[in-house]
Amino acid sequence: MRFPLPSKSASKRIFLFRRKLDGWLFALGAFMFMLPTETSAVVFGIFVVMGIYLLLFRPAKSLRHLDRKYVLATLAFSASCLAINLANGSLPEDMRWSSYPLYYLLIIPLAVGAVLVRDPLRQFVLGTRAGLVVMAIWGLAVTVMDGGRFGFGSNAANASFAIAFLAVVSRLQVKSPPWLLANRRLFFYVALIPILISQTRSVLPVFIVGLVWDLFSLARADLKSWKLADRQARAVWVAVLALAAGSIWLVSPILTQRIEATIKEVNVTLEFSEFTGSSGISTRLVQWQAALNLIPEHPLLGRGGHGISAEIAKRSPSYNQENLEKYSFVHNFILDEILQRGFVGLTLTLAYFGFCFYRIYARGSPSMKENVVLMLALTLSFGMLHYLLVIDRHVALYALYFLLLTTANHGWRPPYRQTA
Repeated sequence: MRFPLPSKSASKRIFLFRRKLDGWLFALGAFMFMLPTETSAVVFGIFVVMGIYLLLFRPAKSLRHLDRKYVLATLAFSASCLAINLANGSLPEDMRWSSYPLYYLLIIPLAVGAVLVRDPLRQFVLGTRAGLVVMAIWGLAVTVMDGGRFGFGSNAANASFAIAFLAVVSRLQVKSPPWLLANRRLFFYVALIPILISQTRSVLPVFIVGLVWDLFSLARADLKSWKLADRQARAVWVAVLALAAGSIWLVSPILTQRIEATIKEVNVTLEFSEFTGSSGISTRLVQWQAALNLIPEHPLLGRGGHGISAEIAKRSPSYNQENLEKYSFVHNFILDEILQRGFVGLTLTLAYFGFCFYRIYARGSPSMKENVVLMLALTLSFGMLHYLLVIDRHVALYALYFLLLTTANHGWRPPYRQTA
């Protein structure tokens, strides 16, 4: 029995509806990325499934949407990391840690599944800008009612990294944005509100770099991106700036407290020769020393992520062991990678990230080049003090970033080539 196919006119109406719906869905996925729900994973998962279908049944037309050099590099990186985990014997017990490099490969069909979205990068950036405003309002509301450090439904450091990451993305210039979500750097600075409330210091350097970059642009009289289009837009942004001024007043006690705590941590660390692990800085120093003692046992291919916490605690002073057993990472992405996949894995990871950033920078628009610089600053500032590539959301953000920007530079399809 054959089911009747829809007429050409009905199919056309369906596709036109899908073109509108898919664009909104894609923006929703970016909007929900910072919120503690699975909505974002579900939305982007739908596009991945559609992409897999198209790659299976229409491979020739589907592959033209992709940057093939990026796809080949991702395939080589993911396969090599998996091979290292097989060689060092960490599978199958280490399935979670071993699967992180596969994110970059598994998310590639999303670029094909978004075929009905005119400009996926544009929709992602717009969703990001709207999400940053919501996070700022949410953070201010929590500060008024409660105060103290807030993690927005998850770990505060994880939340702040996602917010900072998407704040950098929000700076990308996109084609014909709505005036409320226009190409303004203001969204980048609005993100400072939830980040200050999260009290995560390691992401703040990227805002300093961004500020220096923007001041340099102003010094060159590049005022175009700072101008407001009309009176209505001016009124809205005056209100936003007033909100920002009030926000600074609200979060100033939190900021002062965090600065004082940082000074105290540094003084304690400098004063005592034996680290007690009682502060963030001293805990990291103990972990790093234990990691350096552990690395020589498996220097080339690592030992996998499974059981690292117990091994790190075992190689730490007895009074630190109970505190360190709860950590499955050592708060440094270089040491984490060496422990998991050795110096071979670290070389592969640095080479892959270097290739992706360079490819975006070399082929991208001026706003993309600026974005790569800021993203590198964020990667280094957060990664040297935190668990950069052992958290699902962090890896997914990098995978989406590399895919969307390399594909945008390659050209989704004529005439939407190089729209960012």
